[in-house]
Amino acid sequence: MHARAAIVVVLAIAATVGAAIACGETRRPIGDECLRSEDCLSGYCASRLCVSAPTLVSGGSGPPPDETPRIPPADASTDATPPADAGPG
Repeated sequence: MHARAAIVVVLAIAATVGAAIACGETRRPIGDECLRSEDCLSGYCASRLCVSAPTLVSGGSGPPPDETPRIPPADASTDATPPADAGPG
């Protein structure tokens, strides 16, 4: 009877270890083979290899040009000259 209890304990430990291995991370690191992007830790598979995520900014160009405001400057509204088509006041 003691031998059966030992076998049951060994089988229980083996099942626990097997479950832990089965629930482990199955995605692959950069450089390993892949078939889909879901296979990679980075989430990107290119030419059947896990690769790092692409950069968001290429850095090939300079900063964007400054925008000119569309709001007229405050001193333009205080101009005393009336428009040319305005009649006498």
